[in-house]
Formats: sequence, C-alpha cells, structure tokens
Amino acid sequence: MKKTLLLTLALMLVAGMAFGQAGSVGVFADNLGANCNLLDVAPAGLKQYFVVHVNTTGATASQYRAKVPVCMTQTGAQWLSDTNMFGVTVGNSQTGVAVAYGACKIGNIHTQTLSVFGMGMTGPCCRWYVDADPIIGFIKLTDCEFATFYPTGGQGIINSTTNCNCNVPTDNTTWGGVKALYVE
Repeated sequence: MKKTLLLTLALMLVAGMAFGQAGSVGVFADNLGANCNLLDVAPAGLKQYFVVHVNTTGATASQYRAKVPVCMTQTGAQWLSDTNMFGVTVGNSQTGVAVAYGACKIGNIHTQTLSVFGMGMTGPCCRWYVDADPIIGFIKLTDCEFATFYPTGGQGIINSTTNCNCNVPTDNTTWGGVKALYVE
C-alpha cells in the first residue's frame, strides 16, 4: 500500500509540473487575461469576452472549447461569432477549436474574442468554463519544442460577487487532506 501511495504521489508531482508549465486557458473580461469577472448586465446587446492562455512559459498552439454556459443561454443569450487572433485556427469556441500561434509565445496569449448577444439577465455566479475539445477529449498545448502538455481549464464568473472566485483550477487543500485520501 505504501508503494502505491508513493507511486501515486510521484505521478501527481510529475503531472503537476507539466500542468504548471502549460499554464491555463480561461475566459476573461479583458484580452490580457487579468480580469475573470465577466459582466452580462442590462441593456441587452453585444457582449465580448476573451479567451486567454495565461502563465505559459512558452507555447506554439492550443486546443480547447469555451462554450457559452447554460446558465447564460437559459436567459436568452446566444453565441454570435469568434474573432480569431491567429491565422491558423480550426473550429470554433462552441464545438472545439485548435489555434496555432505561428511562433513561440511566452506569457499570456489572447487566442480568441467571443461575441455573444447577452440579455443582461444572467444570474450571479454563472461559471464559464474552458474545457476539453470534444474531438480529442482534453485541453491540449504544444510548447516551443513541440512537446504536448495538458493545461488546466480556467473559468470566468458572470455577474460575480465577492462570494464567487474565478480561475481557480484546483481546490486548496493541505498535506493532511491529501494523505487522508489514501488511508488504509
């Protein structure tokens, strides 16, 4: 049992390093990836949101889906289009998209601008997740040496309040909490 626990922890550490290197892909209120508190306020009209690959140490491409959340479409919001920031983009944000950056990029990378007709009625704490491209089953990143990594999907919060945290890819825990998952 102890060998299994050690192997599991070693794999988690290696995976954690790969995920950390890959950064995170999320929906933001700005094209710099600094504000994940999104707005859908009255009046009804065109709203723009930004998909940004944040905290990467170097990337050449990504693949993900950033579908408008059900909690927003239930109020009548509709996705209109994507504006792609890079010339080689296949697919769309709603069904899955692959984006080639054209060169090695470091830092925060604005990949798409999503245009949505919002009704201005989305309730508080509506989470907009970036998740796996359904074609490949996960979020994928290619680094500057063409190695594959699997970044986390971030989240924006529509009509967020101070009680709603956004872009938290994992829950905080303690070492004791992790060990408690593996009791004999």
